[in-house]
Amino acid sequence: MFEYIQGALAEKSPTRVVVDVQGVGYALATSLSTFQKLPANGETVRLFVYTHVREDQFSLYGFSDTDEREVFLALLSISGIGPRLAQTILSGLTPDELIAAIEQKDEKRLNQISGVGKKTAQRLIVELQGKFENALIATPRADMPAVTLNSLEKEALMALMALGYKKNVAERALSRLKKKGHYIKLEDLVKDALQVV
Repeated sequence: MFEYIQGALAEKSPTRVVVDVQGVGYALATSLSTFQKLPANGETVRLFVYTHVREDQFSLYGFSDTDEREVFLALLSISGIGPRLAQTILSGLTPDELIAAIEQKDEKRLNQISGVGKKTAQRLIVELQGKFENALIATPRADMPAVTLNSLEKEALMALMALGYKKNVAERALSRLKKKGHYIKLEDLVKDALQVV
């Protein structure tokens, strides 16, 4: 239905953005990979769109580039993977990391993503291996602004809850990671939390 949406970035979080297009706010679910590339609030953004329609739901998923959307669509082609899990997978690994894990048959790395069990990891490898040879996957931006630790943990908790985790489970994961060291980037904290929840 929509190819892309372009407008002013009104709101952003690791799993959801709102784009203001001439006074209409479009809410789109996003991955951490896309979140890393978003400009500051108020700046113009263009997100490529996947429209998910069910009887009781109409959802938009936004991507920073068409390569990530292609990986997302490839994930949806696998039995048992819906948009929500595909979003979680692309938050656990960037598109290029995911492709590398699939091509290297790294089942262990795929299993570390929340929601991806042994059978799903095997299906990812069997069904998607060799399908991304010509993909030009964008690398994540490394210049994300630093956030104070308390704010960082709070945002990470909200992101995990938005991905469907219960508050106590998300808090326990963040608590375990706090012992490992100090996080500067929100996407790093959420990505690691997804591997320990």
